[in-house]
Amino acid sequence: MPNEWTEDLKLMRALETGEKSSAFQTFIAKECGAPLTVRDARSQLYLLTTGALLGRPRLIAVDDAQVILMSVTDLEGILLDLALAKFVEGLTEVPRRKIRNR
Repeated sequence: MPNEWTEDLKLMRALETGEKSSAFQTFIAKECGAPLTVRDARSQLYLLTTGALLGRPRLIAVDDAQVILMSVTDLEGILLDLALAKFVEGLTEVPRRKIRNR
């Protein structure tokens, strides 16, 4: 069952290359909210985990970098959908062979 935000990701894939990064950063900030510190994440681990399973990813700040917590099912859906989209883009139409009777 796709989450509400998977449609937004599909729309971002259609953007030009230069626009994708800024659109993705804005999307992550909107969906995940402000990054939690490791200490806050540790104290809210159960809530973060159940939220991720319900399709609400969260950001955690670790050593000046950001980590996203999300469910494996959501990650699988995003990655496999992107792989399928790239595969379909790479397909070319091959003309049919004409067979002649001898």
